[in-house]
Amino acid sequence: MNRTSRIICGIAFLAFGIGWMLELSNVIDINLDGWWTLFIIIPCFASLFGNKSKSGPLIGLGVGILLLLATRDIVPWFDFWKYVVCLVAVVWGLSLIFGQKNGCSRKQSDRKTVDELKQINQDGRQIRQINVSFGKHLYEFSGQRFEGANVETSFGFTSLDLRGADMLDGAIVDVECSFGGMEIRVDKNICVKCAVESAFAGIECKSDTQPSEGIKTLYVKGNCSFGGIEIK
Repeated sequence: MNRTSRIICGIAFLAFGIGWMLELSNVIDINLDGWWTLFIIIPCFASLFGNKSKSGPLIGLGVGILLLLATRDIVPWFDFWKYVVCLVAVVWGLSLIFGQKNGCSRKQSDRKTVDELKQINQDGRQIRQINVSFGKHLYEFSGQRFEGANVETSFGFTSLDLRGADMLDGAIVDVECSFGGMEIRVDKNICVKCAVESAFAGIECKSDTQPSEGIKTLYVKGNCSFGGIEIK
């Protein structure tokens, strides 16, 4: 979060805190129904000034506003998800028309050091932990040992570049992607088995290597909603 975003968040939460305190003291009368939605609205609004990609923050801001309207009975709860689908369609449509090409180039993305990733021991394997929100992050594993990863992406884009990695045969990438996108790149001699459950999302696997003796297999599983995953 840059300085502008911090200032906006600071002022907004300061005003909220003071206003609520005055309301509790009966100095002023404010209808605070749905106050908790401000913890979604304010950070998303501030993120508009700190991210090159505006799609994620705009969707988050829109969802926060819809939640606020629903708590005030302006938007009916039983139609809430329909409004969210419309919002996502509009924002993604605008981003496709006016935004840059989807993907995660070296210039567009925030390159992350793989060695700094948290690891957990799972069934004797060292599993990398990746969590991306409101941004585009690139993780390159060339020359690194890769035994698997748990990747969570929301309102952002994650690129997992496994080309040139020392990959364990049978490694698993477990993904949780919502309102965002993911890209997984593998060497041509890697067989990818994809079993990702999707809802209002697109899953595309361009890796056509078939399993055979001497060919390593990578398994990609998990869930994706309101987003997309490309494996190539």
